[in-house]
Amino acid sequence: SLHSIALSPSLEQVGYISGSFSSFPQDPVTTRAVEDLPFLSPKLHNPSMRTEDARLRTFHSWPLTFLSPTDLAKAGLYYLGTADKVACFTCGGQLCNWEPKDNAVSEHRRHYPNCPFVENLIRDQQSFNVSNVSMQ
Repeated sequence: SLHSIALSPSLEQVGYISGSFSSFPQDPVTTRAVEDLPFLSPKLHNPSMRTEDARLRTFHSWPLTFLSPTDLAKAGLYYLGTADKVACFTCGGQLCNWEPKDNAVSEHRRHYPNCPFVENLIRDQQSFNVSNVSMQ
């Protein structure tokens, strides 16, 4: 099964990011700015990988055919260059031992539920699905 690899500095950074979230007032005027904060903040685990394109370029020697580099990059993950190990540019969480039915976003969320990138991704998907339904 898929394993997450805990690194002490990453865990501290995740704690810092989620801690800073709770200190903001949650009124509608500031909520949008608070959601965007992790992407503007210098506290990203790896700021050089903040664009999907930069993450995609790390997969040139990706060994797995059943899991698309595009899906991994969209999930905030970049390839670390060994085996099938990837990391998130925001929370620094690492994942490896992928299996054929694994979904990049779901696994990222399952192992690192407090990652701000995944939280934003899920929220955006939900609002996209709602707006699609209302347009039909």
